[in-house]
Amino acid sequence: MARPAKAERLSVCVDSNVLIAGLMSTKGASHAILVLGELGLFRLLVPKVAVEEVRRNLRGLLPEAIPLFDQFLSCPAVSVCSGSAKDEAAARAHADPKDVPILAAAIGSSAALLVTHNIRHFASTDSVRVLPPSALLEEARAWIATRGQ
Repeated sequence: MARPAKAERLSVCVDSNVLIAGLMSTKGASHAILVLGELGLFRLLVPKVAVEEVRRNLRGLLPEAIPLFDQFLSCPAVSVCSGSAKDEAAARAHADPKDVPILAAAIGSSAALLVTHNIRHFASTDSVRVLPPSALLEEARAWIATRGQ
């Protein structure tokens, strides 16, 4: 993948499993991606269905974390998105049926990447590349290492 231009932020759509992992632990690639997004290195796109899933899981597992999640969603570099019916039709060939709304949101929001721990549930499209959090973090390290060169 080509390094983004200096003024351009990479648009990254994050699946609910990355959000939950990143919120529940301060270690690991999922948390690092959320922090880098909050800092503005990425434009983080969060599918509306992922927001609903995270809220449902937090209510059951860790209700005291809901305000932290709300704070995360209010960051300027974070946008909640959803896909249109056309985006869902395009996503059907590239995602498990229950994950179509996630990929549709990535397509509809013009995300370059969809980051998920469930990479077997998705296939990359012409416009959205699917990868696990660790792969995005490795690429981000490479971009940072070459910055200013």
